[in-house]
Amino acid sequence: MGDRRMASIFPECDQLKQNYDKCFTEFFQKFIAPNYRHKYAINPCDRLHQAYRECVEQMESLQSNLPHPQIISDTGESRFNQLERTLEQFQVHQLYKQSCFVLPFYLRIHPSTDVVQENARHLGVIATDFGARSQEPFNQKIHTLVSGLQELDQMRNQFADVKVPLELLDVLDQGKNPQLYTKEVLERTLQKNKEVNGKVETYKKFHAALLKELGEEMPEDTMTYRNIRDILEK
Repeated sequence: MGDRRMASIFPECDQLKQNYDKCFTEFFQKFIAPNYRHKYAINPCDRLHQAYRECVEQMESLQSNLPHPQIISDTGESRFNQLERTLEQFQVHQLYKQSCFVLPFYLRIHPSTDVVQENARHLGVIATDFGARSQEPFNQKIHTLVSGLQELDQMRNQFADVKVPLELLDVLDQGKNPQLYTKEVLERTLQKNKEVNGKVETYKKFHAALLKELGEEMPEDTMTYRNIRDILEK
């Protein structure tokens, strides 16, 4: 039986997809073998998958920015000028993607976690209705999920100093929105701040009343205290 593979949605990326599919199919067969040493497993298809993904992203960007042929004819703009403007938009898009790397790490991790969650959901959908043609997309989703987890693992050093409150984990276990926990913490902090400010004002009033009483009972000692305090404060 011949080696039948699903073609890429973009003909320009088809060869890259075929190379990746062949590599990952061979690797996956070895990976599920009982004698395979998973602890030291290294996916040899990462670069092929990255090259194919970049090709698809570029083609999607170009396709999404290309105007409809009817619009070109109505506006009177030549196809050459339209394509030239589209390429400029694509270059701006690429610069925007590169600028994302300078964002704070806590903003960069959200797309990665969203992709992992979405791939896990797709994997579950395929597994619940597994058919004769489901093996290849199932393998692709497994590889994409593993690649996403590897990307998150590579970012772990950026979160070495991040402390997650245990109370937040309880909120997540209860199925609540973690933003509600942030709101509750801010409200408690505000209330505590009000209490502390109230105590500070009370001590200030007590300090003023005490100095007044001491000034009446021991004027000389009180004056000496005031002079020493002024010197220390300077």
